[in-house]
Amino acid sequence: MTEYIVSKKEKHMPRTKTQTEQIRAESQAKIIATARRLFAERGYDGCTVSEIAKQAGMSQGNIYWHFPSKEAIFQAVLMEGFQAIGGTMSEAVKSAGNGLEKFNRFLGDFLALSREKGADEFISIMITFLAQGGVAKFAEFGISSEQIGAGYHQTMNAIFAQGQADGSFRSDLEPNLLTTFYFSFINGLMLMYPHEWRDIPDDVIREALLRLLGGK
Repeated sequence: MTEYIVSKKEKHMPRTKTQTEQIRAESQAKIIATARRLFAERGYDGCTVSEIAKQAGMSQGNIYWHFPSKEAIFQAVLMEGFQAIGGTMSEAVKSAGNGLEKFNRFLGDFLALSREKGADEFISIMITFLAQGGVAKFAEFGISSEQIGAGYHQTMNAIFAQGQADGSFRSDLEPNLLTTFYFSFINGLMLMYPHEWRDIPDDVIREALLRLLGGK
């Protein structure tokens, strides 16, 4: 095996901007992942920055170099989760197929995402906050859940509107109402049965939704 000798000069060469940004991004991702797990397990008030640092294998000073406060870490956790769901919706809208096919694609991807390690922790946090005060609770952390929800609502409206136009969804109700029914079903299921819903097969959830929404 060929041996490579790294000179002392090479060891102490300054990092490039790209390397520095990559290291920073990796550290932030580690902090967010650790904090998300702790927030899901203990709640926002149940963990401290020092505990996040300990679990992430970092010093508190390193944590504060990336985030000025526990609140900022929590905001990052929430926004990462909301953006992941929004991205899943956007991908479904841009995909090929009729309205029903796009709906099925989104629902399948969303349920799969919700059961993944990390995303399931975000769902737990979100459900807890919805139960504790909903919009007002998110607003305490500078998160406009109304604005985020409006974006989600608009995207789902587009899917249902296409489905009505191509005949794959019932046309006797406004798309806005179908979207309202969809979110009421999903949010209610997760809120009322935060643990049990995970054991319901995807196809059972899909069939229940299609009966409610009139998918064909």
